[in-house]
Amino acid sequence: MRRPAVISLFALGYLALAAFNLLGVVSGVQRYTVLRDLPLAVPPAYLIVSSAVWAVTFALFGGGLWRLRGWARRGAPLVLALYLAQGWFDRLALARSDFARTTLPFHLALHLAVLLLVGGVLWWQQTRRLFSA
Repeated sequence: MRRPAVISLFALGYLALAAFNLLGVVSGVQRYTVLRDLPLAVPPAYLIVSSAVWAVTFALFGGGLWRLRGWARRGAPLVLALYLAQGWFDRLALARSDFARTTLPFHLALHLAVLLLVGGVLWWQQTRRLFSA
């Protein structure tokens, strides 16, 4: 069965998030000595390990969505929600700038809209049938 364009876009989005987090790992490893000397709220290892975990996770789920695997359809919204939750934890607990606080309403609305879109499309009845075929 042919994969709908929206599922292809979601899969590519998850793979793009994997690549983005992989770049975070590479950048963190390359600049570890600089990061170690900065007054960060968390150790540089937290940033590197966190990015590595998300790179692997998004690569797995992006590939699963691309191949129309049922486990990927069921888990993709949860993975995205956990990723955004960690981002919110980092923003609320660790952010030190006023800019981070002033952009909270925009980011909250954006993240909720993305979660509703991804979850809604992946739990839509026609999508469920596509993944179970």
